[in-house]
Amino acid sequence: MNGRVISSDELSKARPFGDFCPVFKIDDNTVVKTGDCVRLAEAAAMKLVRERTTIPVPEIFNAYTDEDSGHVRIVMQFVEGDVLADVWEKFNNDQKADVIEQLRGFFSQLRNIKGSFIGSVDGTACEDQMFTDELGAYGPYEDEAAFNDGIVTALKRSKQNAWVDLVSNMIEGILKGHDTVMTHGDFCPRNIIVQGTRVAAVIDWEMSGFYPEYWEYVKALYRPAWESGWIKERAVDYILHPYLSELGVILHTRDIVW
Repeated sequence: MNGRVISSDELSKARPFGDFCPVFKIDDNTVVKTGDCVRLAEAAAMKLVRERTTIPVPEIFNAYTDEDSGHVRIVMQFVEGDVLADVWEKFNNDQKADVIEQLRGFFSQLRNIKGSFIGSVDGTACEDQMFTDELGAYGPYEDEAAFNDGIVTALKRSKQNAWVDLVSNMIEGILKGHDTVMTHGDFCPRNIIVQGTRVAAVIDWEMSGFYPEYWEYVKALYRPAWESGWIKERAVDYILHPYLSELGVILHTRDIVW
C-alpha cells in the first residue's frame, strides 16, 4: 500500500460512479470507495484474493476510517475497461465462451480458499441483503448449522407465519454438508470489467467472505436481470457448479425477507 489519504477537497471534486456505496474517480489511476455502507472487511477480502489467486482485483493503495466523516475509505487502482453487462450482448458465441472460460478458472481458484468460519474474511459479521434488519448482528458463525440459525432468525424477524416455519424447516433439512469457501457474494456482469474479451477486473467485494459452497451460485441468481442474455443463456451454470435445491430454498427466503 502507498498509504494515500484522500482529502475532503479531493472527494468533493471527484466524479462519482453509482448511487449505492459510491466510488469516486480521483485521477486517472485512482478511485476511492467510501460511505456509511463501506467496511474495512472489503479491503481485507480484496487483499486476500490478490495474494492467493490470479483473479484480477484492483490494487489497494490504502484503507482507513476518515476521522471527520467516520466513513471507511478504500483507495484503490482505477481499471480501465467496459462493464461486462454493457457489452455481453455484443459478443459472438466464441467471445462469450472466452469470457466464461476465464471466469470459470478465476472462481475455481476462489473456491480453493477454504474458511474455518462463516462471515467476512477479517472475522467480522456477514454482509448480505438477507441480514439488513440489524447490521453487524449476523455472525461470524462457527459452522453451517449456526449460519442456518442466523438465516432463520432473519426470516422470523421479518415475518411470523406458517410459510416462514415451513421455509425454516427447508433450511435446516437441505442446507447442510457444504464446505466453507471464499465467496464474492455478488457475482454478476455489472461487477466484471473487460478489455475486449479479457477479464481485466472483478470488483465490488463488499458482500464477500467465507460462506457455504452453494452461496456464490444462489447469490448470482438472487435478483438477476431475468431478461438479459447472460441469464437466458445460463452463463452462471457454465461458470459455477449449480446448486438448484439450495437455490430454491434461498429464493423462498428472499421472498420472505424482501
